[in-house]
Amino acid sequence: MLLEKSVSSISDFLAALSELSGINASNDAVWFRGHSKESYKLLPSLARNPDNMALEAVLLKRFKQNAYPFRQSPPQDEWEWLFLMQHYGVPTRLLDWTESPLVALYFACTSNDANDGDVWALLPAKYNYEIPRLRPNVSTDIPCFGIETFLDDYRPDKIALEAVTHRQPIAAIAHRQNERIMAQLGVFTVMHRDMRPLEEFAEDYLARFRIPSAAKTTLRQELNALRFTKMTLFPELTSVAEITKELLQ
Repeated sequence: MLLEKSVSSISDFLAALSELSGINASNDAVWFRGHSKESYKLLPSLARNPDNMALEAVLLKRFKQNAYPFRQSPPQDEWEWLFLMQHYGVPTRLLDWTESPLVALYFACTSNDANDGDVWALLPAKYNYEIPRLRPNVSTDIPCFGIETFLDDYRPDKIALEAVTHRQPIAAIAHRQNERIMAQLGVFTVMHRDMRPLEEFAEDYLARFRIPSAAKTTLRQELNALRFTKMTLFPELTSVAEITKELLQ
């Protein structure tokens, strides 16, 4: 692991991020992901139950069947369908990350139970270079869905047609097709057939910041003081309504 720290305040978090920057001397990109429970693994939702992987094609087909009437402009390719499913909470082989550490911290502090949370940090370019062994012309380059054709091997329809290859996850960016993914500065890792949690084989490219359960309330208050609220991350009318109702409390 690159770094492990406990974080109980925004100032603690900034200090930990500064320490990570010192380790990341080449100033490569850093991605973040927040877990409200430290027991959660770095696995996409579809892979949390291995039996679900066999149902992926069925999920995609059923979603397409019923989603068309609700879209003025339906997705143009398989990746766009997968991102739309992810957006509405259907399990996929995509794992959400963010380029914003505060977004990840927000999600790590969402629950108010007795569980500690985690903010994970990933060096995506270094990970891609060493684990799936991508060799871009520019070492810091991150592949993009819909542009780099080798990512199509990770599409569910391609994987369903062959049963031989066994690739490791890849870190990739995507066109930010809606307000939510833009607000959250969303980026992704995508799974192939290697179903191990990312932390089991990528620890040299990961850092973890533990959020004690007792500190979550304070951290939420500090984020709110910075006007980093649900409406920041979910720029939708439902968020506007929730923020408005807080005036009644």
